[in-house]
Amino acid sequence: MKVLFILSVVAALVGLAAAIEFDLPATPEAINSRRCLSQWLPKNTHVKVAAKTLPGFPGQKVNMEIHDDSPHLNQYGVRKQMDEVTFRFDTQAHANVIVCFQNVLEPGYPSDGRALTVDLKMESGAMAEDFHRLQQEEKLKPMEIELRRLAMTLDDIQDELQYLKLREGTLRDASENMNGRVKTFSFFSIAVLIGVAVYQVFYLRHFFQQKKLI
Repeated sequence: MKVLFILSVVAALVGLAAAIEFDLPATPEAINSRRCLSQWLPKNTHVKVAAKTLPGFPGQKVNMEIHDDSPHLNQYGVRKQMDEVTFRFDTQAHANVIVCFQNVLEPGYPSDGRALTVDLKMESGAMAEDFHRLQQEEKLKPMEIELRRLAMTLDDIQDELQYLKLREGTLRDASENMNGRVKTFSFFSIAVLIGVAVYQVFYLRHFFQQKKLI
């Protein structure tokens, strides 16, 4: 039992999850006012995004969109007039996963500052897995489930460390390339300065010879 508790604590510490609740003011659709939240995630990370709106004044509808900021702008989910929704997906790039909400004020309702409360929960890696379903399907014991959770979490950490290592190598190569360019430019500048100095010496010598000063 003690080992099970330790494994649970470790999995909770290294897992990645974010939960937030905020008010989203209603605005006419033409204004296109959105509120976005983002979280950086490595490629091939399993993600679970759950969102719901709490009851509020009528005349409001919340639209939700999930995408990333990679060059491909991958789309992971869209829901119009959401009430409660859950998305599961695997990231397609090392990028920020961005969740955007828009509270549209329906025609005929006044702009009186009404708003809806949005409850958002975003989990990734091992935290996003449905271990309850996995336990039922494979008939695993609680200890086996915690070991599976810990193994997935460690795999996530290893993948992220590999990406950071790759990123470090890319930045190091870029830095060395920049250093090489700076060194080349420095040598070129020194050569130009020496050339100008030699030219000035010969020019002044020729000038003084013409003036018969030397």
